[in-house]
Amino acid sequence: MRLKKIMIDIIVISLALLLFIVWYQNYMNNSTQTTTFPESKNIEVYLITTDKGFQYWGIMNQGAADMSALMGVNYVWEAPAQRSTAEQIELINKAVEQGADALLVAADEPAAISSAIKDAKEKGVKIIYVDSPAYEESITTLSTDDYQAGVKAAQTMITILEDKGKLSGSVGIINLAAKANTKLREDGFRKTLEEDGRFNILDTVYIERDEIEESQNAAERMMEEHEDLVALFGASERTSIGVGSAIKASGNQYVGVGFDKTEMMMRLLSDRNLNAIIAQNPYTMGYLGVAEAVAAVNGEDTGPEYINTGVSVLTNY
Repeated sequence: MRLKKIMIDIIVISLALLLFIVWYQNYMNNSTQTTTFPESKNIEVYLITTDKGFQYWGIMNQGAADMSALMGVNYVWEAPAQRSTAEQIELINKAVEQGADALLVAADEPAAISSAIKDAKEKGVKIIYVDSPAYEESITTLSTDDYQAGVKAAQTMITILEDKGKLSGSVGIINLAAKANTKLREDGFRKTLEEDGRFNILDTVYIERDEIEESQNAAERMMEEHEDLVALFGASERTSIGVGSAIKASGNQYVGVGFDKTEMMMRLLSDRNLNAIIAQNPYTMGYLGVAEAVAAVNGEDTGPEYINTGVSVLTNY
């Protein structure tokens, strides 16, 4: 019954998101035809993500690039090769110096980069947050409702455990340190399991360096230290890959739920090293983010201050 409800939720969210995208694209096309954005070709838009190391950001870049091509704006994707808050701040400052009209920013560390965002705004740059906001106010934020996504992850895990006849035991969580959005996922996940009441939720293991090997090692330690362990949750792409890799090494003895639809994650799902993936919509974030940026630069209505780009649940059974 719960699995059926999850599938219904997926269909409803997907249809709502599709209708929103179609409406928004038609709006933009009509606006262009009536010269609402006469200076789009001179607009400079930068996407600055936390890194370029994983496919998730590449998918977001593709969405931003596609909308930029559609609207004829000048578009650049910048990010540290590997996650670095200091380098992200440098890239924000550099983009402003190079004449950016708008920045799409996925904040690595919200508190740390907020001063750079504030400086950019004071110089007239329009700020759109994608995936993860900083603390400085923006035009709009396009992201997942991370708390509810965590709730969805827990509901999915409970359904899978029930289907496998595992009605008790310990559940482990692997998460990134100092990441506000993944902490919200963890909070939603933990709260939902606590309300269910049948499973012992272990203390979260926080990964300082956002590396797969470190996440895998943490998951394997949990397996060794807790004989009643039945499931593991990875709150981000890298932690999820680490969880899936540890489950693979164990001979698929545990239920695994993770985040983000990338090629590596889909292989883990196909091989049953993960049982479910909570898939975000980074393409939509980038695609609509550029549209919002152009509207903001041209003084047009940018709509709501927050747009939930939704999630879907992918399972292997």
